Amino acid sequence: KFSNEQAFYFRKFAAFWGTNNIDHVARIWHSATVAGVANTWGYGAMTNSLNDIAFTKAIIIFGANPAVNHPVGFRHFLKARENGAVMITIDPRYTHTAAKSDYFAQIRPGTDIAFIYGMLHIIFKNGWQDKEFINNRVYDMESIEKEALKWTPEVVEDVTGVKKETLLKITE
Repeated sequence: KFSNEQAFYFRKFAAFWGTNNIDHVARIWHSATVAGVANTWGYGAMTNSLNDIAFTKAIIIFGANPAVNHPVGFRHFLKARENGAVMITIDPRYTHTAAKSDYFAQIRPGTDIAFIYGMLHIIFKNGWQDKEFINNRVYDMESIEKEALKWTPEVVEDVTGVKKETLLKITE
């Protein structure tokens, strides 16, 4: 994060190298998350603090390596583990984050949505969903449930390469 003054000097630094074109990560990737979070929660930024993580029961990480990419935030994940949280990493790569996780599912690249639908299949089949939350806050969950019916653990194993027993244990 830059203050106005720092941004001014950064632009001057770029000009020293012959360009006045500078960019920042928020415009490139964060605009999609702002739109999604704003549409979901009514506020286009993180809705809780990192300190809240210490009191969670489970952390699931898809396709990210916060141990390397966000080491300060990752320390909060490790603190949560000390407090009894289960940490799960779903990623094609075995990362530093995966090494610190209780469970790791090494999916084929691009199959994260199939894995999630497999989890939803198991959740709906066992009645583990928070029905009150869904009824009060979720629109058209019936379409998601209908799609999830197709993603049995056997289908998910075939698509993702993750054993159905691993999918079942992670979902549980």
